[in-house]
Amino acid sequence: LAMNRAFTLSYKDVLKRSGQTEESLMQCAYSEVLSSQKRAQDDIADVLDSTKHIIVTIIKRPQEALGLSLISSGPGSIIPTVVVSGLRPASPAYKTEQLNVGNQVLDVNGRSLVGLSFEETISYIRSLISSTKVEMKVVPASPVLVIELIRPDLKYPLGFSVKDGHITTLVRGSIGERAGIRVGHRIIAINGESTVTLDHDSVAGILLSETGKLVLKTMQSQIFNHMLGLEDPDYL
Repeated sequence: LAMNRAFTLSYKDVLKRSGQTEESLMQCAYSEVLSSQKRAQDDIADVLDSTKHIIVTIIKRPQEALGLSLISSGPGSIIPTVVVSGLRPASPAYKTEQLNVGNQVLDVNGRSLVGLSFEETISYIRSLISSTKVEMKVVPASPVLVIELIRPDLKYPLGFSVKDGHITTLVRGSIGERAGIRVGHRIIAINGESTVTLDHDSVAGILLSETGKLVLKTMQSQIFNHMLGLEDPDYL
């Protein structure tokens, strides 16, 4: 006990002489942890690289639906636009064989969708119902986001909360935000192990107890629900 007390006094004396506090040292350590995070592959590079864009031409009859569903790219997305969340079999969009779930749509018939509200985008696309040809500029992308988190010690919080596998909140400036965690996504795997069938306590338990490198695979909750038949897509 005496040795522990002596060490504590000595440690505090060193901090005092150096002009630092335990809080400032903790902040410094956390800053180092944040800087070690590897940002998830962002879509910004592909969006800016026009060679990665493809033009998809959808041929249809007047008043015929396109047969695809769209959702907002969601919070945390570098480019605010819409994402393909479903394709109805045998529909004009499906028959192009160029569209896939997860693709980002940048413009339709030459009109940019970037920055438009989701409601504005859907309203515009619905207004094309009488058209026989609709052209979409698309960035091919997977619906699955791979995120690498690095937590050297349990004293460093990941900075996000989960409910039934879905990411519900995210703390700004946290490990999770720095690594690319997105609110509205569903965790489908952790370190290569599927979490789809795990209950809330099991997923939370893994996130609360793991240290070192955690590799998460996530996808937007709406896409997850569409793929599992838990929610019906709203086809346009």
